[in-house]
Amino acid sequence: MLGLFDTHLQLVHKSLDFRAKRNALLAGNIANIETPGFKAKDMVFEKALGRAMKAHLPGPLAVTNPRHMDGRQILPLHLVRPDIILTSNPVGNLDDNSVDLEREMVKLGENQVAYQALVQMISHKFSTLRMSIREGAV
Repeated sequence: MLGLFDTHLQLVHKSLDFRAKRNALLAGNIANIETPGFKAKDMVFEKALGRAMKAHLPGPLAVTNPRHMDGRQILPLHLVRPDIILTSNPVGNLDDNSVDLEREMVKLGENQVAYQALVQMISHKFSTLRMSIREGAV
């Protein structure tokens, strides 16, 4: 463990934040299912988070001064932003609305399951810390 709030805990926190924002985005798609011309959107962030997790690893170049660059083009975890993409409806609608209710509901369900898994991970992390503190205080 790197500290009380290590990189993995920061990753879970950032993932929870993105999952909550994606939930709102998907709910907005569903709310606009009857809006003519509305284009459904989605949020992509998994690859960016994965790259950011490698930001603490040593780069390909030796660094002898804190102001030197190590040759990597990796954003630190706290600067990662999700990409908003347009999604399409393979069936298509006459009113040019790209919302597919069934696909949006599936994505919403998957997102909620992933959110709950992250909540369980962070809860387990804190219960482990709590247990360590209690045993150390004895």
